[in-house]
Amino acid sequence: MTQPILTLHYLEVGASVALIGGLLSLQSILLIFFRFPFTIISQRLGEHRILIFAYVVQFASLSLISLLRDPALLIFIPLVQLSATALFFPLTLSMCSNMAPSEKQGNAIGRVMAILSSSGFIGPAATSLLLRWLPYAKVIQCAAFFPLVGLVVYWIITRNTMDENIITPNTNIPRLITLRNLVGQRNILILAIIRTLYSISNNVFVILFSLYAVKTLNFDSSFVAALFSIQGLANFSLKVPSGWVSDKIGRKNVLLATFILIIITYLGFALFTAPTVLVVAIFSFGALWGIRAVTEWAFLASIVAPEVKTLSVSFMESFWDAGSAIGGYIAGTVGVFLPYTTIFLLLAALNVPALPSILMLKEKRHKEMKT
Repeated sequence: MTQPILTLHYLEVGASVALIGGLLSLQSILLIFFRFPFTIISQRLGEHRILIFAYVVQFASLSLISLLRDPALLIFIPLVQLSATALFFPLTLSMCSNMAPSEKQGNAIGRVMAILSSSGFIGPAATSLLLRWLPYAKVIQCAAFFPLVGLVVYWIITRNTMDENIITPNTNIPRLITLRNLVGQRNILILAIIRTLYSISNNVFVILFSLYAVKTLNFDSSFVAALFSIQGLANFSLKVPSGWVSDKIGRKNVLLATFILIIITYLGFALFTAPTVLVVAIFSFGALWGIRAVTEWAFLASIVAPEVKTLSVSFMESFWDAGSAIGGYIAGTVGVFLPYTTIFLLLAALNVPALPSILMLKEKRHKEMKT
């Protein structure tokens, strides 16, 4: 719910574009350093307990965002939200992935990520409606209650069915040598490179598009929220089929086609301003985001052992965080003096090196790793 209006809310309370970019960049930088220790802590204390903690922290962080009115105090938001952001996705993805065989990782991860991303279109659609009556801060307050609802549902579903080894602390903690083994794998390094490139462009676009649409194209903020809902719907709708397709024809082929279309989509944003064209472009942006994510995670899940999967996901997420940090910095600096359309052209160019990198991937089935 907050994605379409977060930057607009920050502007409303007096934050500059540079501060907004720096704020989001700070959170990404902090995540780079804290994901690994947070993963170790979660496995030591028990993943079930840590997920509950993540729900509570997300509620607290959204509540603070809605209540603060001094832009100088916004600097504390990343510190509060850090643990929820660092913990929730790696735990959820690895727990679900470990329940599926390696040859069906694409299908399994596609289903999991489709469920997780359903909020990407339901949230913005609700935001688009609520903006007719409520200001940005009140909409964010409404969004803050959804983590509490998720916590209740999670507790009801899992309290009697969760496996004992998920509820209780895990004494088989990965060692630092596991991380070294991950870094030494060629496929993982290539996945990290293309993930970082995409993350930079993605974060720049997400930060600036709302500002571009409202300030330059004079679109109504509710229409912009509707565009983000379309993006979320596209992201959601193609995750399951893309996972299934990657299982059948190979994840390398899917990644290559996806990045070619990502480049074309950024070119579309740079060259066209008509609302109908932007609807098509934003749908393509969301769909390709989902296809790329499922295929990358399925590729990773098929080449690492179950006992190091949570660590592997956190490791790969750190590259997303690095890209987001760079993207936030670019949005806060270059976004001040370069035209938005020029920036979108640069985002297209930024993803070009991903194409030869993908061609260097060696697709393999599940491979056990030493821990």
